[in-house]
Amino acid sequence: MTGKRQVEARWGVKFWDLVTDFAEQGLNRSDTARALGYRVDSFSKLLAANPGHDPFEAFIVAQAYLKDTGETMRQALERLAAEGKTWGDAANVIGYSDGSRLKRAAASRGLTVQLRTIVGRPRRPEKRKKVDQGPNVTTGWPTWEKVYEMTSPSNHPRKKKSGSV
Repeated sequence: MTGKRQVEARWGVKFWDLVTDFAEQGLNRSDTARALGYRVDSFSKLLAANPGHDPFEAFIVAQAYLKDTGETMRQALERLAAEGKTWGDAANVIGYSDGSRLKRAAASRGLTVQLRTIVGRPRRPEKRKKVDQGPNVTTGWPTWEKVYEMTSPSNHPRKKKSGSV
């Protein structure tokens, strides 16, 4: 029995009706895949192979980009790769929040496009250097030994010594 048939036998509902029901309840692709017992990448490939049954297409960024520009995600990624753009640049163009989310979305659709990657982390601004504010203000302060000596009861200036009249 195939995966779809097993799901239908377990839930008692047609596979694509069940997927649509989960999507209407607000579950995303990953949650639906887990609920049905699929690996997320396998479920995404199944949806990509059956675009007519994919209820999630109306809710994803790539579909919105296609509606706005008429350019599919594959076409956009290939164009941006030819322009020498990074994953982050492509994410900004297509509408994803960052490059790593776009990479995952492309991988889940089976798209293999080589965009430019930045080696290492982006540089952060350097910390401000300390400005020399002149001589050290603690110069000349007494050591702790001197402080203890000055505050010992025998050296206290207000205390009268015993034996004086």
